Amino acid sequence: MISQKTIDEILLVSKIEEVVSDFVSLKKRGQNWVGLCPFHEDRNPSMYVSPRLGIYKCFVCNAGGNAVNFVMNHEHISYPEALTLLAKKYHIPIEEELPKTPEELEAQSMRDSLYTLNLFAENYFINQLFDTEEGQNIGLTYLKERGLNEATTRKFKIGYSPEGWDSFYAHALKSGFKLEHLLETGLVKKTESGKYFDFFRGRIMFPIHNTIGKTIGFGGRILKSDEKIAKYFNSPESEVYHKSDVLYGFHLARKAIRSLDNVYLVEGYTDVISMNASGVENVVASSGTALTQNQIKLIASQTNNITILFDGDPAGIKASLRGIDLLLDSNLNIHVVPLPDGEDPDSFARKTGDQELQEYLKSNTLNFILFKTKVLSEDAGSDPIKKAALVNEIIGDIAKIFDPIVRSMYIKECAQIFQLSEETLNVQLRKRVWKNINQNKAEKSTIEELPIEHNLQKSIQTGTSEIDLIENNERFIILLLLKYGMYEVDIEIKHQERISYDKCRIDQLLFDEFHEQQIYFSNPLFQKIYEEYAVVAPTLDSQEKIILFFTKHPNEEINHFVAQNFIKEDPEYSKYWNLRFDTSTRYIDNNVHKLNNAVESTIHMFKLRLLEKYKSFLIKELENEIVDEHSDMILSKLDQVNSRIEEISSRLKIVITK
Repeated sequence: MISQKTIDEILLVSKIEEVVSDFVSLKKRGQNWVGLCPFHEDRNPSMYVSPRLGIYKCFVCNAGGNAVNFVMNHEHISYPEALTLLAKKYHIPIEEELPKTPEELEAQSMRDSLYTLNLFAENYFINQLFDTEEGQNIGLTYLKERGLNEATTRKFKIGYSPEGWDSFYAHALKSGFKLEHLLETGLVKKTESGKYFDFFRGRIMFPIHNTIGKTIGFGGRILKSDEKIAKYFNSPESEVYHKSDVLYGFHLARKAIRSLDNVYLVEGYTDVISMNASGVENVVASSGTALTQNQIKLIASQTNNITILFDGDPAGIKASLRGIDLLLDSNLNIHVVPLPDGEDPDSFARKTGDQELQEYLKSNTLNFILFKTKVLSEDAGSDPIKKAALVNEIIGDIAKIFDPIVRSMYIKECAQIFQLSEETLNVQLRKRVWKNINQNKAEKSTIEELPIEHNLQKSIQTGTSEIDLIENNERFIILLLLKYGMYEVDIEIKHQERISYDKCRIDQLLFDEFHEQQIYFSNPLFQKIYEEYAVVAPTLDSQEKIILFFTKHPNEEINHFVAQNFIKEDPEYSKYWNLRFDTSTRYIDNNVHKLNNAVESTIHMFKLRLLEKYKSFLIKELENEIVDEHSDMILSKLDQVNSRIEEISSRLKIVITK
């Protein structure tokens, strides 16, 4: 267990904006930072990061919390793992060591055990490559022939698995690892006769890491020419390795991707390694499979720009073009670089010098849709059926683009390529765009509404504008309470015929008013916050601590409401606004001196809305009253309500229409 002292130090030192920016590209907005939320399919930045409050909050999917919560949710790791990661980031010593004995290993969770085993295997393969005669003669020789020096080899932690039938298996068992974990990771397999053997024997080993650099699996390349055996073996899916969530080389490329605001996408391990060795560090691999939604989210967390490198093979290019449609749905800016015929990123990077490679990438980058149009239009030729099908396919691609200006530019280009009028293409585009919108609406209709949105929607559906007005006033009161509750205002004290003034805290004034007249909030959420504020306010010594308490509240509905209203910046009003209109801008810090009027008007307006609601109720009762035995009583109450409404209206200096 990590000591509470260490935990407190980690929480104190960790800066939320630094932690989140390790995984998500953030942009400054006032005192806060904003970025695409990694916890849902986000096209527009909806996640706010507040250094002042020490939290992150997404106002679409409702994800939020502190730095530790973010790391836990993003990396799908436990609380101790997240603390350990942050301690490492901020160089905070933790007074405990990883377990090494078999008994300690058995006590670990399956995930911890697999991480430990994969790290053990990685070090074993590295040692085999550099420190054994077999590794040096076979493994290192192969790597040097492919132009990889020791620095690059060690950077990617490349290793070698010896030819022996069960060399690693025997070593791992001797070191205390359990057989079930060896089988789970795929490092060891079992024959039909019941014998165990090393799965990756006689192969160059490429460790696969997650986004924070933990070893989660391996890819192994055979060095012998054998058509019956696959060139590459890969680790199976496990508790810690999910292929669809991983991009090879991402943990090393992340910083360069953010810095250059672009990522190069290739297919295999050696493509990434060779390009990285040639100075192109913002490169990752999909490991030979079509991109998944989770992999796209990883890319979108760092940049909106992706450049795909295509092998110089016409047939391969056409197949690849049709395999990346998911990217169009992601709202990323997609470009391609076609390599010379017969080349792949690995071979091309090794053949060209560093500067030459980078110049080629820069000068041969093409827009994806226009590139696809030109490549496929060559196949269509003058065949009207094929050409029509291609036009519809390209229109479908353009319709997925979010920005209407970008869509119009593509339409203009495609009209020239296909020799069709822009209007003809625009007609088809509008049909596809509306079709996509309707499909999205149908999908979203099945998603459960957030609590607050549901409440608002409910009031709209019932058509009760009175409820809307009351709820709006209740919201003002809660925000006033949370933001200025501890501030003092002047209150009148009447003693016989004398009037004096005294100071009173805003929260106390509100509590006194509500208690005296037995007023309750119609919105249950606001009533909860009101009641909880009354409990915690005496124990906290600053308004800032009150806001922090509610932004980290375990109740998600309270958490969402408070974070939504306090993580974003208040608007800045011109200093001439007040002078010109002789009014105060409510809830703005530079107008705190006008809080007296704001508090009084807010309370009176709330009472006015309640009285109006009660008046409507009485009128309906009067209309429904058949026997007049209660009519006098209702009329009497109605007179009292009207009198009170006029009194409050006079104080507010507003006119109430009859």
